[in-house]
Amino acid sequence: MLRGYLWLLIMLLAVPIGGLQAEVLGDPMRPPGYAQAGSQKPRLKKGWHLSAIRIDARRRFAIINGRMLAVGAWVNKARLVEILPQEVRLKGAQGLFSVRLLKAEIRKIPVR
Repeated sequence: MLRGYLWLLIMLLAVPIGGLQAEVLGDPMRPPGYAQAGSQKPRLKKGWHLSAIRIDARRRFAIINGRMLAVGAWVNKARLVEILPQEVRLKGAQGLFSVRLLKAEIRKIPVR
């Protein structure tokens, strides 16, 4: 009987510990080469990124560095002074400067 327990103990010690851990399975429907959602954060280059401008009869908004801002708002230690159709003007420690939209095309939607 003791010999049986000793044999069982030897067999259990021979099993690698790593083999006892569960393997994390990926999504089988995910196309090859795609990263899992949330595993990579989008990286922007340092500086100013004007991605959209919205101008209507009542308001003007600009999306600068991922934040929706109105005139007078602060972003990265600069104050938004003016919003134009293709650019915004900011005032910071270096003085007055402009940031232009990368896309030069303006899409106008007819009013019905």
